[in-house]
Amino acid sequence: MRQPQEQSEKEQKRGNSLWSNQKGLQRKQGHIEEWDKNMVEVNKQEPNELEKRGINPFNNPTPGEGLTRSPDEKFPWEQAPRFTEMKPAIEEIFLTISEREPLIELIGLLQNGMPVDEIAQVILYKGMTSGAFNMDLMLMLVEPTMYLLIAIAEEYEIEPVIYEGQDEELIDEEDYRKEKDRQTLGKELPEVRKDSVPESLLQRVKTLPEKEELGIEE
Repeated sequence: MRQPQEQSEKEQKRGNSLWSNQKGLQRKQGHIEEWDKNMVEVNKQEPNELEKRGINPFNNPTPGEGLTRSPDEKFPWEQAPRFTEMKPAIEEIFLTISEREPLIELIGLLQNGMPVDEIAQVILYKGMTSGAFNMDLMLMLVEPTMYLLIAIAEEYEIEPVIYEGQDEELIDEEDYRKEKDRQTLGKELPEVRKDSVPESLLQRVKTLPEKEELGIEE
């Protein structure tokens, strides 16, 4: 005798479920329409900063892209480096930066107070990416390259800035220590040693042309 009543209850529950699903679909449809409307409004807004500069943030290398290149089309840094020892590598760096145009540019950077460590980073990174030496040798060349740049600065009577912020005058010594720790991740900045550069190379620094010969005004 209870079967018709149970069947009626099941049908009522099924009807309520269908009604709930229908209302849920209507709400989702409403959200989609509202999202589409908002997107249209966003598209009507002025271009963002990246678009103004003509930069596409999605125009980046695809992960694993290098693995799809032909083995015959390796990048310079993927091939055997031209130098594997420090002495010939630092001599090559000296020959590169002592050419007329690079030397004039280097002197200008030093006169403008650009830190020696940043100049060394640029020189070494360019050498690594061009296949002159690998990453390990590049890190070993940091100190001799910095001292070489310091020697060139002193030859042209320029007071070099070794690290950024070294000349900043902070009243509170504790603030200075905290700021230094923040910039160096708690590590002490290494001292640049003279013996990291061959003496013969330092002697060649003294033979560089005078500012007048390079057309540089005092």
